[in-house]
Amino acid sequence: MATVPELKIHRSVTKALKLFDADRFHWLDEATAIGPLVALRMGPVRTFVVTDPEVARGMLVSDSSSWTRAPATTAPIRVGVGENLFTQPDKAWAQLQPSVAPAFRRKAVDQRLAAVDELIDVEVQAIQKDTTLDLELAMGRVSLSIAAWVLLGEQLERDRAEEIAHHQREVVRWVGAQMGRLTGFIPVAFGRRAREMRRHQAVLNAYADEVIARARTSERAADDVLGALLRARPKGKALTANQLRGHVLGLFLAGNETTAAALSWALVHGARNPGEWAKLRDDPDRHTAAFVTESLRLTPAVWGIPRTPTKAGVSLSAAGITTRVRRGQLATVYVRGINRDPRRWADPLRFDPSRHGKATKEQGRELIPFGLGPRGCIGQHLAMAEISAVLPALARRGAITVDGATLEDPSFALRIRGGLTGRFSAS
Repeated sequence: MATVPELKIHRSVTKALKLFDADRFHWLDEATAIGPLVALRMGPVRTFVVTDPEVARGMLVSDSSSWTRAPATTAPIRVGVGENLFTQPDKAWAQLQPSVAPAFRRKAVDQRLAAVDELIDVEVQAIQKDTTLDLELAMGRVSLSIAAWVLLGEQLERDRAEEIAHHQREVVRWVGAQMGRLTGFIPVAFGRRAREMRRHQAVLNAYADEVIARARTSERAADDVLGALLRARPKGKALTANQLRGHVLGLFLAGNETTAAALSWALVHGARNPGEWAKLRDDPDRHTAAFVTESLRLTPAVWGIPRTPTKAGVSLSAAGITTRVRRGQLATVYVRGINRDPRRWADPLRFDPSRHGKATKEQGRELIPFGLGPRGCIGQHLAMAEISAVLPALARRGAITVDGATLEDPSFALRIRGGLTGRFSAS
């Protein structure tokens, strides 16, 4: 039987982790070029990179009970914002899921989104033209305003939305930097960085508490996600104040952050491909879906999905190779690598929305921008609907110019290293 190929990073696990964190995509792409199932060797430690779409589907859907979220991913989020929908153990999620999941389903999301077209237009029109802007922060503000309305029934003032988006961005930067580190689960306790983090967290905590307090005293029967959380009774008990706060902040951290990152990358693709951007403006009904799909193919907000076995003796098999993955070992579904495989996509690094008009059924199955299965992104319908609604409005705002290089930063979501600045101008 063939053995799984290995890519050795360094014989010292500490140095290997530093090398990997310094350029994660370099090592993941190297592994992808070797084969669909490859072990990264970090000293005595092996982690696995999966780029076979069917193996990925097995891990996330048909054999999902054999895999769970890795502590290296959940621990920094838990430290940053508290326990929430995205970090809680599988058993806890199974108890809460029946109460909360219906509020995220397509029908429920579409009903709430139907009332936000005016909000989107107002928020996009507030973006200045012919002025250099922090476009990343602007996308964070726009997506946060929409998410607050749809998920929480809150209409944020623009300055307040930008303030919260700024503090959330700083928390996300810290969470992303901590992921994968040996010290990632340790709270920041001392020094300037600790004080800064506590300041950002305090603002977010205060906002979440305000939202929950208003929802508790509201007379309306809220059908949004916050209403579902307030009505939930896992194990027969209402959620505590700390649990509610963590869930609200988790929705912003995981849900809003991925949407804002996806919108930022869509602006980059629009700047690099002005003809495609103009199609969004002139004929959004025909071109939005393909533009969004191609943007998420090339720069997926969820660039990788790490999993670890829930039991001993779990096996992975691809291309005639079978390997056992022990409890505590990590296997990452490398979504970005799957999406850029030249065996599946012709000229994979070229931004070409038209390719999706002739994509095969297999290619469609291979695109999993928000994961799959019982622990896939619960807000993916909302994220797709938001992105699809906001992009045409942004295209109508004008042509896009971005400043400097736009390098990928594989942190919590696929961000732009150093942020994104640029401007809208008359087409």
